[in-house]
Amino acid sequence: MSNGLIRVTGDDVVFGDAVSRIAESLSPLGDTGRHVAESYALNAELRRLALEETKAAGDREIRLKLLEQRRRESSASLRQVKRELGRADVSAGALRECMVNMQRETVKPGLPLAERRAYIELTQHFTTMLVQHHSDLAGGVAVVIDRVLNGSGAASLAPKSTPRRRSGRQGGRAQDNGRGRRER
Repeated sequence: MSNGLIRVTGDDVVFGDAVSRIAESLSPLGDTGRHVAESYALNAELRRLALEETKAAGDREIRLKLLEQRRRESSASLRQVKRELGRADVSAGALRECMVNMQRETVKPGLPLAERRAYIELTQHFTTMLVQHHSDLAGGVAVVIDRVLNGSGAASLAPKSTPRRRSGRQGGRAQDNGRGRRER
């Protein structure tokens, strides 16, 4: 690529027609006119190359800064996940301990039926909580991993999931049965 005044092919510098026309207009200076025109063309090409080099260095610097920012965001996200996982492990452990305690109480001989039922229902409730806890944790970790791999804006760019419409009865509302009639 050149400024149109010169062309470099291999080790040769070839001056364009514009340099010849400039030299011709400087012909009253004799051979000096040609040297001035050629010197101007060489200086213009050097300035153009320096500008390209500066632009490339600037682009490289911007890319490096973006990568460094991304690395900092990723590191911060991973530290946050580590903290959350630590807290999640403690709370999951507490839920499991409660479940073991309630199961132990459930099998004690002579326990009144109402109390046994309470322990069983609470154990079921805590089991559900533990499953939900793990599910929430897995979803949170997936979001952080997505942010680390795809950047902090990735979540906002991800397609939104649309809830599926269930067929049949839902909370007493009428549903279309697919044949144009509404059922209750």
